[in-house]
Amino acid sequence: MLLALLLSPTLFALQDKLDQQLDHYLQLAADDYEQAAALLLQLQEHDSAEHSIASRVRLYSYLTVHYLYATDEQQTDTWLQQALSLASATNDPDALADAQATEIEVLALRQQFNDAVLKAELLHQQGISASNPRSRYYAHNLLGRVFREDGQYELALKHFVDALQAVTETQDQRTQRRTMFLHQMIASIHAELKNFAQARQLIEHLIADAKTYQLDTELPEYYLLYGYIASFQDDDVLAEQVNLQGLAESQRQGHAGLALVFKNNLGAGYIKAGNFGQARTILNDALKQATDMQTPSDTHLIRFNLGYIDVAEGNHASGLAAMLEVINYFREIKLKTQLEDTLGWLAKAYALADRHQERADTLAEQMALREEILNSDRDKVISDLQSRYDNKAKAQQITILQQDNDLTHQLLRNKQLQQRITLLFVIVMLFGAVLLLQLMFKVRKTNRRLKEANKQLEYQSLRDPLTGLFNRRALQEQMQRRVSFSRRQTDICERENGFLLLDIDFFKKINDDYGHAAGDEVLKQLSERLTKACREQDLVVRWGGEEFLLYLDNVAAEQLTGFCLRILKLIASEPVLYDGKLITVSASGGFIHLPFAGITETELNWERALQIADMALYLSKVNGRNQVYAITGLRCDYATANQALSNDLQGAIRQNMVDYITIKGPPLPAKI
Repeated sequence: MLLALLLSPTLFALQDKLDQQLDHYLQLAADDYEQAAALLLQLQEHDSAEHSIASRVRLYSYLTVHYLYATDEQQTDTWLQQALSLASATNDPDALADAQATEIEVLALRQQFNDAVLKAELLHQQGISASNPRSRYYAHNLLGRVFREDGQYELALKHFVDALQAVTETQDQRTQRRTMFLHQMIASIHAELKNFAQARQLIEHLIADAKTYQLDTELPEYYLLYGYIASFQDDDVLAEQVNLQGLAESQRQGHAGLALVFKNNLGAGYIKAGNFGQARTILNDALKQATDMQTPSDTHLIRFNLGYIDVAEGNHASGLAAMLEVINYFREIKLKTQLEDTLGWLAKAYALADRHQERADTLAEQMALREEILNSDRDKVISDLQSRYDNKAKAQQITILQQDNDLTHQLLRNKQLQQRITLLFVIVMLFGAVLLLQLMFKVRKTNRRLKEANKQLEYQSLRDPLTGLFNRRALQEQMQRRVSFSRRQTDICERENGFLLLDIDFFKKINDDYGHAAGDEVLKQLSERLTKACREQDLVVRWGGEEFLLYLDNVAAEQLTGFCLRILKLIASEPVLYDGKLITVSASGGFIHLPFAGITETELNWERALQIADMALYLSKVNGRNQVYAITGLRCDYATANQALSNDLQGAIRQNMVDYITIKGPPLPAKI
């Protein structure tokens, strides 16, 4: 006993020393990676069984990641297996958390993403019981990043919040950086879910903290996310200011790649605002930088933007030639996502040049490419799910065998220790009952919090944060339910549904004359009017920017004119009051029934119907505004009209292929 008492302080000293050295390694890695790597290899050489299991597993985990980045596959696998074996043999919660999280990180960095997600789901299900806050932070942070990459935002948020809780229990040189990193991840998730108000609040706090704690190296990425959020909120003035700050900070820190991104974003913002001179100046500067850096994709994208400016300024031939050169480049390298986006801008350029047939052809190509990308993504998702299913089945078989083996081993131990267990049974049962009761209360409380968080997240994912209306995702889910319902019916559904797509007239002028806050108030008041005008079974959607979409359930043809006129009057008859000023508002729209003209939805689905409604909206705009073009039927067979309905509704009308009516809105009140 005396010997044990004398040795214990020595063991604890070794444990503390190794952990301190590993803490020092983490601090060095943030500032001088070469010096940090030298320290880590020195600790590898002096590895000793006298150190604690948790400290050794932590060392092996760091060595695993070190050799992974050094592309030494053999050493990576060797140290990873040592970490997993040592942690499993001792069943230490801190060691298990470090080892399992390291295995997931290796799989993710090796692009074995399905396996990484599978391991992450298993670790999530079994829970992270580490007592060391650093181990809990590492595991929860890694799970949050994996689930975010997989699109499981709810799980990602949960683990980022748990990681934040672990960080609050620490107080060292890395605490502030870790806290800010987790807030950045949460802000990014909100931005991806279009919850821009929450994302903006978080990123503004992060920028303030980075300045307070002099963490200037984090500022460029914060500014990049901030500018993205401001742009989506149509806060163009703030977006310009933030991008200019990000550009200056990136240049000061020598981040040429980030500086190029900020220049391109500034150019895009100036194009959006119609400031073509400023856009040309900064994009020319960005083009020179991209050429010097030899980044072909950036170079071509900037040339494409400059070509669009030429078209907007009246130099149609040269501008379109430059844009087509870039389009052909993206076609050659088969960069489909980039090509699909640039085709949309090319169509806008054709519209500016009054070359409507080329615009229609470009839109048709964009639609076909978008469908191809969607089908490709769908096939990949199915393949990934099948791969995960196969891996999960194998993992379950291994787990069952391991459980059988553990059970046999436990029965043998129980037989050997039966007498001692009998003596302790009553105490253990009482103690277990107390713990179980505490656990039940904790689980109930946690479940309530999770249910509330889930409801809030579900609401936010289906609603527009400004107006409270449904968003595009809500409509997509409604259409999926509609398709599923129709497949379960034995008779063909006779109900006539409809789409009414509305766009506020001269909305940019409202923002310019009265300010963006006034524009937001217009959107909110019109949202309330449209909601009151529609029935409970209808769907009112903010389709994007100043566009609204009404999905009308069971609206007959004879009701159409009266309903559209009522909507136009509801919008235009009463100005919007803001800050003591009356803002005159009107809207233009396009309407179509679904199903359309007796055509089956396998031939003309809801997405195609919406494209026709969008073209009808465009005709309402170019032919005077404050009106609705309603496409009510066909005068020929669908096969004949199909091409024109896809890209040239005006042509279809001229060729007498479709029936349509025009519903004029009320006279607008005088401006005050």
